[in-house]
Amino acid sequence: MTRGLVSADPPRSTVIAVVAATTAALAGASMSSGIFAVIAPSLAHDLGVPAWLVGYQVSIIYGTAMLTTLLLSGLIARHGACRMTQIGLALCVAAMLLTMTSSLTAIVIGSIMVGAGTSVMNPAAAHLLYRFSPPHNRNLIFSIKQTGVPLGWLVVALTAPGITLAFGWPWALALMIVIKMTTLLAMQPVRAHWDGDRDPATVHTLPFAGLLVVWRLPPLRWLSFASFCYTFVQLCLGTFLVTMMVEEAGYTLVAAAAGVLLSLTQLSGIAGRITWGWLTDRIGDGFRMLFALNVVMIVCCALSGLISPQWPAFAFALLFIAFGATAVGWNGIYLAEVARNSPQGMVGVVTAGASVWNYAGILFGPAAFATLYRLTGSYTDTFGWLTVIAVLGLAFISAARRAAR
Repeated sequence: MTRGLVSADPPRSTVIAVVAATTAALAGASMSSGIFAVIAPSLAHDLGVPAWLVGYQVSIIYGTAMLTTLLLSGLIARHGACRMTQIGLALCVAAMLLTMTSSLTAIVIGSIMVGAGTSVMNPAAAHLLYRFSPPHNRNLIFSIKQTGVPLGWLVVALTAPGITLAFGWPWALALMIVIKMTTLLAMQPVRAHWDGDRDPATVHTLPFAGLLVVWRLPPLRWLSFASFCYTFVQLCLGTFLVTMMVEEAGYTLVAAAAGVLLSLTQLSGIAGRITWGWLTDRIGDGFRMLFALNVVMIVCCALSGLISPQWPAFAFALLFIAFGATAVGWNGIYLAEVARNSPQGMVGVVTAGASVWNYAGILFGPAAFATLYRLTGSYTDTFGWLTVIAVLGLAFISAARRAAR
């Protein structure tokens, strides 16, 4: 199989700047979806709707992302990966402004805009990172960039609950707007250099080109199926952890979201992404690392189904540290493997095709969780059922390992 183009090692300052910018942009997009999960109890109260509806709202975001990633990623070659990242951030900012109107219709439209803005982040970042990163550190670099997702959730967890309780949820959204606008404007001075490979005359890539390549190549196909399961579990964890701990484990909103568990989960996810990326570069086998992380993920799903208010605080902490390190820590290795197995010159397009499966897991995960919760009436029982999805992921990553040999 023909591999993607690898450029000569760029200056370290450029590598650092590209990684910092793509990480910050991804964090901004992550905040745009994560904020709803954290402010859900307060927002739902003001709107007069049940808090569990946030599962469907998150699915709207990522259902849109699943559809638009194939369309927007085709614009990267023409307009540049840096410019498309800025456009994605601008869409997220507009979505936060719409949500502040306290209208259900506006929130739905804003969720669609967040989905569109989020969809371009990974393909654009993959294009920039593959162009500007040295091959021998690629797993680590992609993993550092992917810390933007848990970093975004961490910022939300540390700030949004306190701001919401003190001033109201619109002010939490205002902080998200400031952060995203700062990132967008900071990228403008380097845009011409980073988008130096863009070609305005490029014909738009066929929307399903990346998806077809992923389906045709077995390692990419099975790897993408595994990512469906991983994102399914990851988004259920991030979306419902706070609500489960408040309603069934006796935690307060601030303790569950900022003080202990969500913060620990996202911090361990950040540490996990960097650690697993570095370790994968040492062992040279991303599929093997994903298999190991998947095994731990299965154990965490099963243990979550046994949670009760009688558990000591340290047991909750240990569980969600391990859960975060695995269910949140896998993405960088996955994206590096997608790039490594992509045909020549198609890293961005193939990443978009593989991302469809990520977004499909996110689309179905929270909605399926919310539906199953309505049947079981228990968040802990519903978390236990996630074990089935995690086991499927292990089967898919095993198939990817065999196909890549």
